[in-house]
Amino acid sequence: MDRGEKTSDKLRYQFVVESLKRRIDGGDWPAGQKIPAERELEKELGVSRTTVSKGLATLEADGLLVRRQGSGTFVTEQNHRLRNRTRWVKSLCPAGPNNGRASVKHGVLEGAYDALGRHGFQVGVDFYQTLEEQIEFLDRSCAPGEGGVLVWFEPAPANVAALARLREREIPFVVLDSYPAGQDVDFAVSDNVEGGVLMVQYLVEMGHRRIGYLSRPIDRSSLRDRMTGFLQGVVTHQLPFSSEDVVIMRQPWNRAAEDLPQALEHFLAVTPRPTALCFSNDDLALTAADYLRQKGLRVPQDISLVGYDNVEQSKIGPIFLTTVQQDFYGMGKAAGEIVGERLNGVKNGRPNHVLMKPELVIRDSVVRRNPEP
Repeated sequence: MDRGEKTSDKLRYQFVVESLKRRIDGGDWPAGQKIPAERELEKELGVSRTTVSKGLATLEADGLLVRRQGSGTFVTEQNHRLRNRTRWVKSLCPAGPNNGRASVKHGVLEGAYDALGRHGFQVGVDFYQTLEEQIEFLDRSCAPGEGGVLVWFEPAPANVAALARLREREIPFVVLDSYPAGQDVDFAVSDNVEGGVLMVQYLVEMGHRRIGYLSRPIDRSSLRDRMTGFLQGVVTHQLPFSSEDVVIMRQPWNRAAEDLPQALEHFLAVTPRPTALCFSNDDLALTAADYLRQKGLRVPQDISLVGYDNVEQSKIGPIFLTTVQQDFYGMGKAAGEIVGERLNGVKNGRPNHVLMKPELVIRDSVVRRNPEP
């Protein structure tokens, strides 16, 4: 078992423990109530029977549950005393069961868990599939003084309004991944401008001068900052550039297949054609690689590709993608530290703005070019 598998197992186990604790502490399962059988929890939580058993064993050891032979597992009477001592920070995470993506960015929960544990808090997780679900969770997240929230920011007016309601209730929160424009809030995000600069800098070091950029719709700060970094790199290295060298797609990422062929054909028709393309996300880059191969073009011999995010697929081929990796563990840890300090009374008049340094991961999707004369 490699490190990634161990981390995944740890996350699933923590998810089971915290999910069941939240039901007990929230009163959904009052003292003396029999909880669902393991097979039901296995199906409901989407984890293995072994993981459920380990989670139940942990809660039994903590005195929250008791197993009665032949009867089942019950919430203990001491639950109410434990409930009064438990303090929670909730992490709201996007879930995508229909799109094949991971629900949680690798490392965010581990970082938050490690930081908040030192401040005396438990970490709970709520998964949402729609903006409406996220706002519902925000509005009933916790009572003032009882906990805080880590929010994977979705750029929509209704979401910004929900965050304003949290602020009015004096509930500490930190937004992750992106930050709302015009709202001075605590956030922990990647330095995406630096990430865009890294893409261009590496391509220039590899001899590329004609470089294109392709982005999904720029509806959030992370995507805007990546393109800003790309343009900054182009100016810094005095590369030839025109408006034809940037394409912003109309469709969101889950409908990229509708726009991507036309965007790629645009770059293939430009004279002189770019020798390398940068993408705002790995998913776009990997989908583009498939399309280019179907057109008879070789990656990287005919055209080099650089992505952003370092998703799992970028590591396993057939295209081993050079990409920008975000420090999700550091992001989660920083967010946990901010919320933990605010809940424990550490005063700071100004919001905390934390930028995590990205890293370029070099693989085989970029070939060295002889510099143009």
